[in-house]
Amino acid sequence: MTTIFDSVFTSRKGLGDINVAVDPFSGKANVYMPAITRYPHGPLMDMGSFFDSVQKQMVQGELKPKIDGRLDVVKDLHNPGLARYKDKYVMIVRYQNNTRYNDHYLAYSDDGIEWKHNPVSLDLPGLPAQPKADKRREAYPEISENKKWRKGEFYDPRVTQIGYDYYITFAIDYDTLEPAGKPYINVCDNVLYHTRDFKKFRYISTFGGNTRNGIMFPRKIDGYYYIAARPNHGNTCANFQVTGHDSVLFRSRDLKDWEPVHVLFRGGHAWLGHAGPGFPPFEMKDYWVMGVHGVEIHGTFGVHYRGGVALLDKKTLKVVHGPVPILDPQELYELTGLVHNVCFPTGLLFSDGCGDGVKSRDTKIALYYGGSDHVIHVALSTAGRLMDVAMGKYNPFRNC
Repeated sequence: MTTIFDSVFTSRKGLGDINVAVDPFSGKANVYMPAITRYPHGPLMDMGSFFDSVQKQMVQGELKPKIDGRLDVVKDLHNPGLARYKDKYVMIVRYQNNTRYNDHYLAYSDDGIEWKHNPVSLDLPGLPAQPKADKRREAYPEISENKKWRKGEFYDPRVTQIGYDYYITFAIDYDTLEPAGKPYINVCDNVLYHTRDFKKFRYISTFGGNTRNGIMFPRKIDGYYYIAARPNHGNTCANFQVTGHDSVLFRSRDLKDWEPVHVLFRGGHAWLGHAGPGFPPFEMKDYWVMGVHGVEIHGTFGVHYRGGVALLDKKTLKVVHGPVPILDPQELYELTGLVHNVCFPTGLLFSDGCGDGVKSRDTKIALYYGGSDHVIHVALSTAGRLMDVAMGKYNPFRNC
């Protein structure tokens, strides 16, 4: 079967990223091959994709003519989590309803391109009714201990495979329950869930405390699990100071009690005006390759979200190359939407079919991302190209 990894892009026409240029001095033709190339038929998913898929499955008798009531008002799809499970690809799709609240459902694919959408919202049990008390007080010292909170709202899933286990990190927003029209307080945490079959999900822990953008490493390192995340406010982590622009490494022996280790990289400047982790890390022979995102801020004119990449030393787990941007908004579905100018990478698939393990330079990577908070698309690269970009060594021109 032809999959997303078998696509061959050979010309500029209709493909968006690849070009053939002629050197004006030598006359030689050069192929311009960027480090990452969008799948040509974009976007891969939008609001209509859900309803079209469900209707087709109902007509073919694969589904009963019934949709989960929460999915009657699907508006925008974006920022998905991805995994390979048995002989299929699985996507955790983040969607927003007509009141702009977030929820999720699953989609399945044989090839990573055509997806069957499941019209049932994801059931994620066990979530605490309110954010952690110490981090709540840290962000808002004046808040009452008796304050009531709305049910937590999940978003931005990232999936990490470790053997037969799949770990999903979500950001979770808690809003204080206030009368209509009154201002409320928001606290965001990261939460960790586990599954082995994408049917039953088990809550494990809330980690980081008032953080978001959690991404988990796909194996234990010296007896610890590791997660990178971004604190939402300035505070003191262990013995170092962070701001709301910095990304921090956390570790745990049991997946429940997490401690900060060190700052991975700091934002607050240039394309990293706001910054945080992006797609989950994957392992190569000499480095960990980690996704990042950066937000360039244009005053009153808006924002510009890019996907990027950084390399971590395997002994120290510190960033030694990057972050460097790899995916800029340029297609119409990335330039306009609920939030304009957004490429937000959150999910990976690998051509070797494994979410864990050491990747070779030639391992093909499908990078799924949200476009302008209203669609999902995918771009292709290799592990070697992403590593070279982070090191400043990638040359997109190749002589014919």
